[in-house]
Amino acid sequence: MPPLAGAAGISVEAMRQAILEFRGVPHRLEIIAEQAGVTWVNDSIATAPERVVAALQSFSEPLILLAGGRDKDLPWAELVGVAVERCKVVITFGEFGPEIARLLNYAQRGKLSGQLQRIEQVATLDEAVQLAQRATVAGDVVLLSPGGTSFDAYRDFAERGEHFRSLVARLHNQSD
Repeated sequence: MPPLAGAAGISVEAMRQAILEFRGVPHRLEIIAEQAGVTWVNDSIATAPERVVAALQSFSEPLILLAGGRDKDLPWAELVGVAVERCKVVITFGEFGPEIARLLNYAQRGKLSGQLQRIEQVATLDEAVQLAQRATVAGDVVLLSPGGTSFDAYRDFAERGEHFRSLVARLHNQSD
């Protein structure tokens, strides 16, 4: 028996099965829907720009990023640079949405290359999801990874993530 399994008092087969069945943590890069070749991912717990950078770097597919909320006075420069390079569309929402859009526009003007084709700014997550759906094609990933806190519109990140889940479910129910 391998040392880790022995130390834990668990069989290797039980460990293997647990790993295969693990579906991740709610609100942390959680795949909530896959339809028409588009993957919808809930990363509502990403309430700091560096968390969004990590999320963006974990995908190779074309990305539509939903970012916003309330700022925590953290630096956004790295996130903005990575978003210009890796996202095809960024849709900002909430209290800090206009500032994120401004930073993205500024960064995009300074880049000679990058994937970013569009920057949109809306007031609410509801509007962001609707706009994201219209921007998708098969192979895209729509990623809610806000970078800001939820306190401008929600009790906490979990409530925001559950709202995102319900909005995406409603979209998919309408298209069935």
